[in-house]
Amino acid sequence: MSETNSESLVSLDEVGQMLGGISEKTVRRRIAEGVLPRPIKEGKFSRLFRSDVVAFIEKLKRKRDEKYGVRNSG
Repeated sequence: MSETNSESLVSLDEVGQMLGGISEKTVRRRIAEGVLPRPIKEGKFSRLFRSDVVAFIEKLKRKRDEKYGVRNSG
């Protein structure tokens, strides 16, 4: 299967690492709460698209920047 880096699938454990080292259990909880997107099933494993996780992180950064009045100079 051919995949680009942004469209690769990542495990829930990898998602936790991308989000600062939270546990897989916490990742599952965030999915159940609707905070993170629903995963796709690959056999018996749940996976998220890396691009969805990156988009979620960017959204958190925008919220933080709006709250504290930070402006990007780029």
